[in-house]
Amino acid sequence: MQTLLIEPGDLIAEAIGKQLDLSKINHDRIDLEGLRDLLNGHGRIEINHDAIIIGDVGDTAACVALLRAQGVTAAIVCLIERRCANTTAGILRAGADDVLVKPIISTEIRARLEAIRRRSYGLTSNAVSVGRLTVFLDGRDPEVDGERLRLSQREHAILSVLALNHRRVVSKEHIYEEVYGLSGSDPLDKVIDVYICKLRKKIDAATGGGRYIETVYGRGYKFEAPPDHVAPDMAALLLERLSQSAALNAGRLPIIPPVPVSQRAAARVATR
Repeated sequence: MQTLLIEPGDLIAEAIGKQLDLSKINHDRIDLEGLRDLLNGHGRIEINHDAIIIGDVGDTAACVALLRAQGVTAAIVCLIERRCANTTAGILRAGADDVLVKPIISTEIRARLEAIRRRSYGLTSNAVSVGRLTVFLDGRDPEVDGERLRLSQREHAILSVLALNHRRVVSKEHIYEEVYGLSGSDPLDKVIDVYICKLRKKIDAATGGGRYIETVYGRGYKFEAPPDHVAPDMAALLLERLSQSAALNAGRLPIIPPVPVSQRAAARVATR
């Protein structure tokens, strides 16, 4: 995920940048002068990022509105100094996707950016199930039939891009931009080829020969389950696990046998 941080203050920008680095979120930074250049259409950095994080720019709502008026479609997250319902409402109505109170924490900012990104792809959770493979978009390794498939950081990043574009052809240039934040060129495209080859081998070994990544020559790659790989019924599996857990817990409860009626009657007589 590529983000653009708009923050005039060097110290604040450095602190926010450290949290983004901890979240493994790539980011560029511009100040107010750079923002003016961008809005005027002659900035050195083009706004082609997945998300924009706006810090202390004065009138935050106006900044958001200007970006949206310029046709910027990237997710926008704004950082404010203190919680204020009216301020938050104004920023959201101007076109922002989320508002956070500073200071930000790495785990929270990543989760919020992931949620915005997930919704933009029409997903309702961080898990994308494709055949026997489940890809997690929150950093966890994928699973095959519930078993963990260990991937490197780059392999996971590339598989996440493919999963977000499930059944769609994704160019090598797009994958490179998403993973590295740079535009692809012929020599750099080979890097993607190498990682795709590694992914195929690992998925093949884990699924017993399943070919999930298809090469569409001249266009890129498509991530899709083979016809013979049917996704397991997750609802049925969860229900089975709950039933087993309930049965196990029931076996741990002390069993108190019922007292016969004759004994209860005798006990009442004895107490009189």
